[in-house]
Amino acid sequence: MTKKGWIATGVTAAVLVAAAGGAVWWGVASSKDQTEAETKIRTAVVERTSLAAGLEIRGSLAYGDAVDLAGATGIVTKVPEAGSVHKVGEPLLEIEGYPVFLLHGTIPLWRDLTAGTSGIDVDTLRAALTELGYDAGNTAPATPYDAALAAAVDRLYADGGYPAPSTRPDAVKASSEASADLTAAREGLAAAQAALTTARQGPPSKDLTDARNAIAAAERALAAARACTAEERKESGAGGPCDVEAAAEAVDSARAGLADLTKPADTTAEAAAVTAAQAALTTAQAGADAAALSSVGPKDLLLIPTVEMRVDQVKARVGQSAEGSIVTWTSTTIFANADLTDAQKKLVVTGAEVEVKLPDGTVLAGVVGDVAASRENPDTWEIIPARARIDIEDQATLQEAGISGVTLTMIQDEAADTLVVPVTALLALSEGGYAVELVSGALVGVEVGLIQDTRVQIIPTTGVLEEGDEVVIA
Repeated sequence: MTKKGWIATGVTAAVLVAAAGGAVWWGVASSKDQTEAETKIRTAVVERTSLAAGLEIRGSLAYGDAVDLAGATGIVTKVPEAGSVHKVGEPLLEIEGYPVFLLHGTIPLWRDLTAGTSGIDVDTLRAALTELGYDAGNTAPATPYDAALAAAVDRLYADGGYPAPSTRPDAVKASSEASADLTAAREGLAAAQAALTTARQGPPSKDLTDARNAIAAAERALAAARACTAEERKESGAGGPCDVEAAAEAVDSARAGLADLTKPADTTAEAAAVTAAQAALTTAQAGADAAALSSVGPKDLLLIPTVEMRVDQVKARVGQSAEGSIVTWTSTTIFANADLTDAQKKLVVTGAEVEVKLPDGTVLAGVVGDVAASRENPDTWEIIPARARIDIEDQATLQEAGISGVTLTMIQDEAADTLVVPVTALLALSEGGYAVELVSGALVGVEVGLIQDTRVQIIPTTGVLEEGDEVVIA
């Protein structure tokens, strides 16, 4: 074998990489001072180790796309800080001095929830509170908003350091009005029941005594009239004390009066009044019970599809209406992403392992979580390049490092337990192929394998080469 020349420049190393299989590799040999004396021999030790080669691209750390969060109403009195992290079960901001809590759910509240209301929003609220560990009552679908659910809401507020919603001025006023209605309904029922009792008892005893005395008096008058002589009847005339017919009619009238007093009373009207009063009392009681429970709605609770969130941008301002977007938020997980060329996209697959190198040199393990195809921006008609998302488990280190640019190395091939030398130890032979020169001057033909940075895998084809041997480098 004869020497063709030392491989000592980055350009030559790049050609060598292409010859090694046409893959996309990184790294070039270090440039050498061409004026260095040719007689000075530099050596390197042959190592037995592992190499990995792959695609290296630039990427960046991110929290993901920000999402608008809206739904609260009223005047804003307290807002969160951008970058702050909030978990479900915690208040995010305050509206008119009262908290707006975060809960886990995909259905937003669009109405106030009060006693007796039911629907998917009530089911979502109950599930969210149950998830936080509160006893929110029956979790079966379509279970109405009840005392158990209201009590769970009260405990949520208490754990957050706030009074229950039922203590707010508007709620207290509504409860007071409902209590007044209940008192009036109770008094109305009592009056109706008293009237019915009186009707069923019959006339007072005095009225009966008077009626009986009237009959006795009429009967005595009739007897006296019958005892009159003809001359007395003539002198008395019609309607006089000796008019027997008139006296008899008076007796009949007195007896009829007693009969009217003693016949069974018609209490239909009084009974109907009692029934109506009882219905009014039931309604008033339900109203009072409902008013005593905590009622919540969009002004109190915001639902998000995750268990925690990071505030990206605060849009609401203290003293202004909370209409529209309050904040934009992201997940709390940092990941890396990188735009890909068409050629790079062919080399990147979901599930592939990735080395993520931070600006300070720290290397973290990652996995390709998703590869999005290139697409057209409907607004600008520009082509959005393909993008890879790299999921990283070590979130603690990422949180300390913050958002920054990173270098992503996607392993494409590996060589384990192999002989490795610096790229600058390779000699290109005139007849083709490569060799390395031992310090003894002997040449050992080698086959070139993987190249990583400035190191290359070699496989001896002629001669003997072992771990620990010294070879000449340029």
